[in-house]
Amino acid sequence: MFQVTNYDMKTLKIIYIIALSSCAIELLLLLFGPNGIFYQIKEAMFTPVKEGQLISISAVYSVDNNDVRMLKFLNKVNTIGYFFSLTGAYLSLLLHKLDRKTKYIIGIAFFVASLIFYLITGPILNHLLQKSYL
Repeated sequence: MFQVTNYDMKTLKIIYIIALSSCAIELLLLLFGPNGIFYQIKEAMFTPVKEGQLISISAVYSVDNNDVRMLKFLNKVNTIGYFFSLTGAYLSLLLHKLDRKTKYIIGIAFFVASLIFYLITGPILNHLLQKSYL
């Protein structure tokens, strides 16, 4: 059907390496960054609560509105999808039994999925969630 030339494989490999590098950086920032998962866990565990402390809008607390509950759930699903797409792209390195073209395409597809989660659905859900709180 389609024949892959050597030039196409080199281009695919360069795109794959750029995608994996970007995913590795994003995954490290998601886990260990200044607003990362481990930082938030540390802050929640070791910061004492002061009386009269204000709660930020980014904190997830129950509200009696079903729409807000659904938006919070979708926001959690989006974050989990983003994390799994980053790890899926990075773990595509372990697909030794597949041919290189298929492995590259799978890694790039996971990278594109992570971009969709991060740049499109994440900001939309955060905007809708903040709009529902105000």
